Order: sequence, then structure tokens, then C-alpha cells
Amino acid sequence: MKKTSLADALLKESKADVPDTGYPAKSSARVSYVAPVRIGKKAVTVWFEPDVVKQLKLIGIEKGMTIQDMMRESLNDFFAKHHKAQIA
Repeated sequence: MKKTSLADALLKESKADVPDTGYPAKSSARVSYVAPVRIGKKAVTVWFEPDVVKQLKLIGIEKGMTIQDMMRESLNDFFAKHHKAQIA
């Protein structure tokens, strides 16, 4: 007998509370939490080899910095190099 995961059991239980009308459920507006420090900001995603990420993490530990802090510093240096305002 296969054990049911907690997520499956909770999903099954929540479906049992809703009567089946034969119609698909109306989708409600999805509300998700946004951390206050992220409001008004946009994500910039980049992809690097695992060794790059490992090195960033090691430097972060040595310097007591987050990757966010290091990226901010790097972007401001890049902006300055190109004679742009350091706004990161």
C-alpha cells in the first residue's frame, strides 16, 4: 500500500469540503505576498557555471556580504565605468 503524502492528503481534504457542481471552479484573482523591500523592483536573472556561484558564496562568507550586496557593488562599478549614475 502506497503512503499518501501530507500534501496529497490536505489537497484531498480541501476538495472534500467543496461540493462538486460538475462545472470547473471559478478562478479567483491570485494574491501573492511581496516582501516590502521588493515592492517597485524588478528581478534580473543571470545564469553562471556552478564554480562562479561557489566563488561568489565564498567571497560573501569572507566579506560578510550577501550576493545581493555584491551584485549591487558590481553593477555600480559597471555603471561608473560607463559614466552612468550609480543607482543600484
